[in-house]
This record gives sequence, structure tokens and C-alpha cells, in this order.
Amino acid sequence: MNLPPFVEEIVFHRSETLNLLLVMVIIWCSGVICRRIRQPPLLGELLAGIIFGPSLLGIIQPDATLDVLAELGVFFLMFYAGLESDFSHLRRVKRQAVQVGVAGYLVPFIVGFFLSLTFGLSLLQALFIGQALSITAIAVSARVLHDLGLNRYRVAPVAMGAGVIDDIIALTLFTALVDMSSAGSGFSLTVVLLSVGKAALFFAVVACVGFWAFPFLGPHLAVREAKGFTFALITALLFGFCAEVAGLHIIIGAYIAGLFVRMSVPGRELFAKINDRFVSVTYGFFGPIFFFSLSFHVTFSILQTHPLMISVLFAAAVAGKFVGVYIGAAAGRLTRKESTVIGIIMNGRGAVELIIASVGMELGIIDDTLFSILVIIAFMTTVFPPVFLRLILPWASPGLVPLDRDREI
Repeated sequence: MNLPPFVEEIVFHRSETLNLLLVMVIIWCSGVICRRIRQPPLLGELLAGIIFGPSLLGIIQPDATLDVLAELGVFFLMFYAGLESDFSHLRRVKRQAVQVGVAGYLVPFIVGFFLSLTFGLSLLQALFIGQALSITAIAVSARVLHDLGLNRYRVAPVAMGAGVIDDIIALTLFTALVDMSSAGSGFSLTVVLLSVGKAALFFAVVACVGFWAFPFLGPHLAVREAKGFTFALITALLFGFCAEVAGLHIIIGAYIAGLFVRMSVPGRELFAKINDRFVSVTYGFFGPIFFFSLSFHVTFSILQTHPLMISVLFAAAVAGKFVGVYIGAAAGRLTRKESTVIGIIMNGRGAVELIIASVGMELGIIDDTLFSILVIIAFMTTVFPPVFLRLILPWASPGLVPLDRDREI
């Protein structure tokens, strides 16, 4: 049957522009449906990627444009999360954030490491799996907090601050593992200490720039010619580049840049304008594409070949993170309901685990099987927080402390 030329173009020739158009239409429709049934749009974006992506229907295929936009999605999500975070609130809960972050990393790392050894993995592979299960995708945490309206509670700065601490530890160890793998050596304490030193130098540099230079820039941002939005983007890219030089991920730099930009912008009116622009591009375009594209990496065949390993490591990731975070939150004298909410929020893994897994496979630390298992776990743990938080919020909300009533504990 002869089809009209424009129909043939749509059916048989999939341009990147058409691919992007279809992605945006699907994202918009999934968001409308999720809001109608009172579910977070994040959940709809993830499920839409599974249904319409290569895992099931194959209507949407990965391409270079979507890859770039997804990477920008992570970047903008993290920068906007920093922009939304009030540094005074973070400073108020710094002790709790450190306790939650450290405990939330150590418990799943230890559990994941020893379970990996029982499955017959090598020492380097077990260390790799342990730190992959311990990661917290703070971009996912930021989106969940935003979607469920939890940014006005004390759990938000604690979860975000703890997520940064968590990821700093994980990415520092990841850098050490990459260095050891590249050198062809086994576990080396010297390499680990060098990685810690690079991370410490990065934070020393950005702290000096942020606290000394930014206060002088604030008054100049108030003039129209300053173009505060462009300045904010330059700052985010600069901090992201510094993070990459230190062996950390660009998202750490982007988040810290958002904190300092918020501190330096004078007046609520100017900040509101900059904030409005970033919320539009982040949650209206880049962010949804990132979450939609996460589903492209899911392959269901691994569920049939390695169901036990997936189940055990998934349970270790979720339970280990929850227990670790709950212990840290309890030590920080947060309430039982706050500890529960933070434990669920920080269970998202998302793109950070996917990035770590892909690098590990490229370096030969893990094989295709372990990579696929980590991808499945990353997807399931990204779906987990919004679903369970929606279920427990009616119980937990009365016990959450609003930020305007918060005080340093």
C-alpha cells in the first residue's frame, strides 16, 4: 500500500526532531494523567520510558539529542536543587546531614560488599557493587521533594545535605577504584588517600570562591545588564568543571553552585525571576527527558537469568540505605516520622548509579551481567521513593517539622 509522503516520513524515517517531539508529547500526557490520579509526575515519566522506549513498544529510540538533553537534565536538576536550598537551613542541620549521610552510605556499602563476595565476585567487583548500592541520586531526591511539596519541611535540607555527603564518599571511592583498575593493581590505601585529598582540595577551593568572592558580586547582579540567569549558568558550569577536575561528578559542583548563587543574589524580586526561569527549563524540559531516558537502559531478560541475585542486591540496597539513614537520623534526634521519610527519599539511585555502572563496564571491572543487574536496581530504586512516600505521607505529614519552626538541634 502506498502511503502519503508525510506518513512515510513519520513511520519509516525517524528524525531526531520527531523523536524529541514524541518524547515531549508522551511526557506531557503522562504528567497530566499522574496529576489526575494524584501521583508524582516523576513516576509517569519513568513508566512512560519503559512502555514507549526500547524495552517494550520501541516507539522512542535513544539518539544523540536525547542523550545530551538527558545529561543536561541531571545538571539542571542538581543546580536547581541547590538554588532551592536555603544555606541557613542547611547550616542549621549540618550535624544531622553528616550523620545521616555517613550512616546512609556505610550500612548499604558493608551489606552490599559482603553479599557480593558470597556470590563469588572478586574483591574489586565487590567493592564496586557495594559503593554502587550505597549511592544516593540527589537529583531524584530533589525531584521527589519538589513533586510532593516537602521542600517546606526540615526533612528537605537534611535529605539534600546528607545526599551530598553520601555522594562525596561514594564518588571518592569510585575515583579510587577507577584509578586502581586503570593501574591494574589491587586494593591500595595510597590511591584511596589520594582520591580523598583531591576531593578535599575541591571543597576548599569552592568554599573560598563561594564565601569570599560571591558576596562582592551580589550588588552587581541587581543591574539589568548583569544578566543574572547567564551568570548563574556560568557559575554552575565553572563549579561542575572544578568537580570533574577533582575526580567528582559534575552534579556535585552544580548543586554547590546553586547554593552560592542563591546566597549572592540580592533581593527577592531578582531571585524570583532567576528561580522562575530555572524551574521552567528544569521541570518543564530537561528534567523530564532525563527521567524518561533512564528507562532506556532497562532490559527485562536479566530478570529471568539472575532473579535471585537481583532480588538479594535490591533488598540490600533498599533495606541497607533505609536502616543506615534511620540510624543516622535517630542519632541526630530527628523524629521517627522524619527518619522514615528521609530513609525513603534517599533510596533513589537513578543516573549516578547508571554512570558508575557504565564506567565500571568500560574499564572491565564488571561484565555485562553485573551491569544489567545494576541498571535494573537503579530503575527500581528510582521508582521506589515516590510510590512509597505517597502511601505513607498521610501518616507522616503531621510529624514533619516545618522549616519556619526549625531550630538547630
